[in-house]
Amino acid sequence: MREFKQLKTKKGRDESGLFIIEGEKFIAEIPNTWNIRQYIVAERFAALNDISGYKNRAECTIVRNSIFDKLADTVSPQGIIAVCEQKTYTVDILGEGFFLLGENLNDPGNVGTLIRTAAAAGVGGVVLTKGSCDVYNPKVLRASAGAVFRLPVVQDTELDEVLAFFKGRNISVFAAHPRGDVTPYQLDMAGEFCLLVGNETHGISEAAAQKADKLATLPMVNSTESLNASVAGSILLYEAVRQRGQFI
Repeated sequence: MREFKQLKTKKGRDESGLFIIEGEKFIAEIPNTWNIRQYIVAERFAALNDISGYKNRAECTIVRNSIFDKLADTVSPQGIIAVCEQKTYTVDILGEGFFLLGENLNDPGNVGTLIRTAAAAGVGGVVLTKGSCDVYNPKVLRASAGAVFRLPVVQDTELDEVLAFFKGRNISVFAAHPRGDVTPYQLDMAGEFCLLVGNETHGISEAAAQKADKLATLPMVNSTESLNASVAGSILLYEAVRQRGQFI
């Protein structure tokens, strides 16, 4: 089980190309297009559930409850973990539509929530720059509620390269910025564009601000300085949904 424990670290995941998904509900959302190497099952789960369907897809290793609880990452583990193969995407996979770009997003809860919102809003793909949280971090996966399986997430990109990619396709870059010169409601989000959201503490870098086509600020009252990165990003994404009339 030493190899399994290494999957709890980014280094271990990067070296193995694997990651772990915990919990019956999340595991049920793994599409057939994703390869599962192995299931690790607690004795209590195997005793109460028919695991034949899991066995048909991958090897099942049943372990004592005490061992499973040490392997699990959650406070109240359900009793099943899947070891999956990662998928590596490049920006070339991005098709048409609108996109989300995260610069140095460090908080796994924010990254997972933004991916979940992006999937719900119909975003064509998410791009994360180097310095952002690993998408296969267990906390990111839980916060995304399985959304990582429903849209491509491109990781470890260089900011200059990904901005050049969007510029080369004539895709406007709109950045969330606390001192922007427009509100989101003044942006034209009906066509192709990329929404840039920056670091939770420092926002987007000066280099990113200079290269963005528009800097958008959410209206604030009561001396509120800013919103949580995932909240601000979600509001902006759904302003795009409103303008595009996607679900009307």
